[in-house]
Amino acid sequence: MAKAAPHLAMSQAAVSEAIDRTFANAPSETNTASLRESAQQAMQRIGDLNFMVRAILTPVFAALLFSIGTLLLQGIRERTPELAVLKTLGFTDRAIFLLILAEAGLVCVSGSLIGLGLAMLAFPYTAKWIPGLSMPVVVIAAGVLVACLVALLSAALPARRAARLRVVDALAGR
Repeated sequence: MAKAAPHLAMSQAAVSEAIDRTFANAPSETNTASLRESAQQAMQRIGDLNFMVRAILTPVFAALLFSIGTLLLQGIRERTPELAVLKTLGFTDRAIFLLILAEAGLVCVSGSLIGLGLAMLAFPYTAKWIPGLSMPVVVIAAGVLVACLVALLSAALPARRAARLRVVDALAGR
């Protein structure tokens, strides 16, 4: 087997340095870097990405809690007679409470699964422009966990209100 010529055996780093040295005093200097290094430098120029993500997600989380809680309260108000009928049929306060929590959980978790599924479909396309970008399983698990947390926090007050509902008042429209 023949040995490669010495000039062909240069490493990528050595070639990069040689190119940069050649154009060091040229009007258009070069700075040779891999695509991954270029992407990392671009992200560093953006700033602290984790801080930016947290700064965006915190108000979104608060808005989700408020909007889902409001929707659930409105749903409880509209279904007050139905809840009274359930209580009349023998559903306990605890069963009503759990039904409302289950409804909120279904809405929040199904929404998060749809969103995370769309993100997983989009990541291969965005990875073409940002090398190394991927959707870790930890992010998916955290997304579902946060959806459960949003469901519990936003449904606690409406579920408690529905559980404390008095049949006579509900059927009288009070």
